[in-house]
Formats: sequence, structure tokens, C-alpha cells
Amino acid sequence: WLKDHLIVAVRTNLQPGMAKVAVIYYSMYGHIKTMADEVKKGLEAGGAEVTMFQVPETLSEEVLKKMGAPPKSSDTVIDHSMLDKLPEFTGFIFGFPTRFGMMCAQFKAFLDGTGGLWMAGKLAGKPASIFTSTGTQGGGVETTILTAVTQLTHHGMLFVPMGYSTQDILNLDEMHGSSPYGAHAFAGPDGSRQPSALEKKIATHQGAHCAAMFKKFTGAGCAGAKPKIAIIFFSAYGHVKTLSESVKKGAESSGAEITVIELPGKITTADGKNSVVDQSVIESLPNYDGFFFGSPTRFGMMSSIMKTFFDQTAGLWMAGKLVGKPVSFFTSTGTQGGGTETTAMTALTQFTHHGMVHIPIGYTCQDILDNSSMHGCSPWGASTLAGADGSRQPSELELKVATHQGAYVTNLMKKSLK
Repeated sequence: WLKDHLIVAVRTNLQPGMAKVAVIYYSMYGHIKTMADEVKKGLEAGGAEVTMFQVPETLSEEVLKKMGAPPKSSDTVIDHSMLDKLPEFTGFIFGFPTRFGMMCAQFKAFLDGTGGLWMAGKLAGKPASIFTSTGTQGGGVETTILTAVTQLTHHGMLFVPMGYSTQDILNLDEMHGSSPYGAHAFAGPDGSRQPSALEKKIATHQGAHCAAMFKKFTGAGCAGAKPKIAIIFFSAYGHVKTLSESVKKGAESSGAEITVIELPGKITTADGKNSVVDQSVIESLPNYDGFFFGSPTRFGMMSSIMKTFFDQTAGLWMAGKLVGKPVSFFTSTGTQGGGTETTAMTALTQFTHHGMVHIPIGYTCQDILDNSSMHGCSPWGASTLAGADGSRQPSELELKVATHQGAYVTNLMKKSLK
């Protein structure tokens, strides 16, 4: 029954026309509320229809009073009875303060209540973005959002970062929040600092950026579109290469025009710079409509070969050439729990700095739920277990998930071709 729900969800989640966006936030001292209003301003300037929600408070009035929290805003409190309305929205922007480097408990409680939507796949394929606030510099500016992406990934939601789509993030003339992950404000250790003009400007930009991205990845797309997609991978023992072939098979079945770029297993150095491909390959990347990247894990993250490839893309980063490009990831690990998830999750840092839109598979493939046999794969994407000595080859189930990833992600990438 779950499979039937997921198939229907993938086909019906995306609506054409004006982007209908829900801004859902939690704010204790008003910083996030201020930023949410700026995000709303940007969304509306970008032509989106916006509905504001705040999540329920979990603390008592007595405790809030002792903490010096001001009264809540008049925005609608989204309770459990309203969750079934969420699939009606085109996309979402979530906002919450940090608590020890990750989202606050109030917002986590809200997300924990979306289990029914997860089981029915109702949010799969929906784009989402995140903004936050912290008490100090380096006190969760990036990790609060990065760790929150796990929630989006399990729902199969697209993560839409800002990247460096606004030059204001580069400002070093004053202390300010915000990162490639999303807008951010410093509250100060005692909560007395309010969002600055620059922080509010970046929040407004995030809203406008999301309005454009949400429209790009929803709707019918261009009829008969054949997206040009590059599958870029490194494979030490052949496992990732085998997965790439299944990803290619799935992508081509959904109408993609595929270019395969296999990275060599050697890093060369010239003029003090490392490289794994000719720079002409790097310069060709903006010509593609989307990407699949594949790398084996090395201690829970991508290999040095793949990292060197991304390091070569610095020129594209400076010019913003990959902002808004959709991307998905697959991997292989030696053992169960040896990087199946973290390799993909940490690869997200590379995509985010480029402003690329991450597409996970969530649970759109029922085979991920199979517990009758040992296998790789996760909501982040296809993977295989190679064994500590590399002797195990990808199983039929793992290849099936890889094929699904190719087909499913390609269909979402086609949405961006207008």
C-alpha cells in the first residue's frame, strides 16, 4: 500500500501556475519572525502566493515568562489538524533558531508530527529552503541547516540553498549572519541583538530566490524535453561504475541525454594546482541541465578524487555558473553503516556552496524499505555495500534502486526545462 501511495504522490505533488508557498517558523524572541517577514517580502516580490504559519509552542506560559519571551505573533499556529493541507503548497521555507547547533525542539516536534505525510509520500518532490538564527558567530550558522536537511531528505523533498546567489553574503565590512545554506541572524548570547539591515536584506533575497527556484522545479516543464545530464563518478573497484550504469539506464528511460564522465584514479599537480580532469571538462559543466555524482566513501565522506574535481570548479563558483542546477548523489561503502548516508550528506556541502538544488529519492522506491536481505541505499540515494575487501558486487536490489534514482530524478529535472 505504501508503494501505491508513493507512486501517486510523485505524479501529483507538483502543481503548475503561481508558486504557492508556506513559510513555517518558530520564534521565541522575535528574531526568526522578523526574518520570516523579510522572506515573505521576497517571495511576494517574486510572484509567489505566501501563507505564514508558526509551529505550536511546547513550553508553558509560565516558563516562557521566566525566559523573558515576548508574546507570539498573530500568524496562524499550524496544529495537527492542518497537516493534511501541506501537500497543497508548491514549496516551503522553514525557519527556526538553533539549539546546540541544530533545530530547536519546537520545530522538531512539528516535523515529528508529519509521519503520516511521510508514509503517504505526500511531500516527495516538493522544494524547500531554510533560514535560522544563532546566538554567536559559528554557533550553528551552517550546521543548524545542514542537519535539518535530513528531515527534508527522508520526505524526499528538494533542498534549495542560496549558494552565493547574492553578493551580500561575501560582505566583510560588518559582522553579519547568513551562509550559502540560507539566511541567518545573530541574536547575541542574551538575545538582545536584532536582525541587521544586511541580514534582513539577505532574507528578502532568499525569498525572491526561492520564488524563482520553486517555479523552476514545479509545473509541467517543457513538453518532450530531453534534459542534458552529466553522470560524473569515480570508481576504485568498479562498484560505483556499475551503479552509474543503472543510473544511466533509468535516466535514459525518462528521456535524458546522458554524458558519462569517469574520473581517473590519479590526482595530477601542475603549477601548484591539483586536478583530475582537463579544465575544459570543468568549463563545459554549465552546459548541462543537471548532474548525478557518484563516489565511494572514504571514512564517511567522498573520495579525494571527487573532492579534487569539486576543487577544480572554483571558477564556476565565483561566476555563479551552477546556481540552481539540480543534482543527485550515489555511493558505495565497505560496510553497513559505513558512510551510506554521511557520504551523501557531506557531499551536500559542495552542492550548497554552488547553490545547486539537491534531489534525494526519499522513500519513492519501496525497495529501500526491504529488510529481508542486506543492501545499501537510503533516502539520500542509491548505494552498494562493497565489503571491507571490495569483493561484494552490487546486488539486484541495489541496481534496481539506482535505476529508479536515474528515472525519478530525471523526471524532476525535466520540470526545470521551461
